[in-house]
Amino acid sequence: MGPDRIMSFRAESRSKLLDVLRSIDVMSSLRNGYRGKDANEPYAIAHLLSSLAEVRDVLAFPLELCHRQPPLDKPDFVLSMGEKRVGVEHVEARSENETRKDNLRREKGIGPEVYLQVPAEIGEPPRSRKELIQEIVTDDLNCGWGDQDRTDAQWATVMIHFIDDKEQKLKQYSRYDEDWLLIRDAWPFPSVSHENAANQLCLALQKRPTRLQFHRVFIISDVNSGPICEVSESGLCLHSRNDLWGRSGIGPTHFTR
Repeated sequence: MGPDRIMSFRAESRSKLLDVLRSIDVMSSLRNGYRGKDANEPYAIAHLLSSLAEVRDVLAFPLELCHRQPPLDKPDFVLSMGEKRVGVEHVEARSENETRKDNLRREKGIGPEVYLQVPAEIGEPPRSRKELIQEIVTDDLNCGWGDQDRTDAQWATVMIHFIDDKEQKLKQYSRYDEDWLLIRDAWPFPSVSHENAANQLCLALQKRPTRLQFHRVFIISDVNSGPICEVSESGLCLHSRNDLWGRSGIGPTHFTR
C-alpha cells in the first residue's frame, strides 16, 4: 500500500490481515519528529491491528477497515468484523506547544536532530514564536521530571484529559456496536513505567463520577517497542507490540484489575 495514507482494506483471515498490514508504508515513531495526522492515523491503526491479531477473540474475520475522510471522519475508522461494526476514533495526546516547535524546526531548519523532551502541562498557555524558537536553540531541560511514580501519575492525568475530551464529543459521532478510542501517546515524558502508569490510569477512571463511554480505549506507546495499553470497564491489560515493519517488540505482558 502506497504513501497516500488512506487505510482501507479487506482481509479474509488473520494471515491475510498481517500480509496487508506488512505492505503498508508505516512511518516510524513520533519521538523527535512530528509527522502530522495523515501519517499518524495509519501508523496507529496499523500497529493496533497487528498487535490485536495476536490476542485471542478480539478480531474476527472477514475483517474490513474503512478509513473515513473529512467531513465524515466522526469517527476516523469503521472496523467491520462479520456482522459486528466498531467505530474507532483516533487522537494524538500531544502538547500544542511541542507541535508548533516541531513545525518551526522544519520551517527554519534549526535545532539539533535529536533533542531533549521538555515537560508540558495540560492546558498550558501557548508560547510565542520567539519563545519557542529560543527553546529549540537552547535545547535545555529547564526543569526536573520528578520521580518515576510522579511521572506515571502525570501520564495517567494526561490520558484522562484526552479521554474526557473525546467522550464529550461522542454525541457528535456515529455510534456502532462498539466504540473504541485509539490514543497515540506523543506527550513529552522521558520514560514511563507502563504497568504502573496503566494501573494509575485505571484507578483514576474508576474514581470518575461517570462510567467510561468508550467500550475500549487503546493507548499506543510513543516508541515502536512499547506496549499497547487497553482500558475498559472490565479492567486493563498491556498488549505486546507486534511490529511487522522491522523493529523489535517486547514480550507479552497481561494483567487485569
